[in-house]
Amino acid sequence: MRRLFCSLAILVFLVELAAAQPALTFEQLPREVREHAAEVRKSCKDYEPSFKVQNDMQGIDILSLKGDGARDLVVDNEGLCRTQWAGANCSNRACEMRIYKEVARGQWRKVFDERLYAKYLVIDYERMRLQMIVAAIHAGDPRCKPNPRKDYTSGMSCNLLVTYTDNGWTWQKVP
Repeated sequence: MRRLFCSLAILVFLVELAAAQPALTFEQLPREVREHAAEVRKSCKDYEPSFKVQNDMQGIDILSLKGDGARDLVVDNEGLCRTQWAGANCSNRACEMRIYKEVARGQWRKVFDERLYAKYLVIDYERMRLQMIVAAIHAGDPRCKPNPRKDYTSGMSCNLLVTYTDNGWTWQKVP
């Protein structure tokens, strides 16, 4: 009985391991992602000479946009340097975030390239699925539905819920 239980436990572990998000090394990432990460990190090193990369994959998350096990990539400039440095990896208002969809095994296409004032990723860790992004962007952006009779300075923002569905992004303003 004990042997059967151990065998079942090992089987369950192996099934869960096989269903987990396949890991990628930095060298396996698309050239565009590797070059972007290197360029941003160089800017951070130029800005702050004591900056050191702790892990090649810092600031790069492997998630699935649709929960289908695809190895989609979330590349966050803030995460690449572990902080925001205006004039290095970010502007004085926002940091760039790029998302690449795996369209075929080992082939990615950029599907998201935005400057976000702030963001929070909502992740289903069981399926390693990006459920949504809670994002702040410039209040004058059309996705914020700004009042056309009002001027919006660069420091003004609105909050949006950003989701990926049917191969596209939906931006919904938070009331």
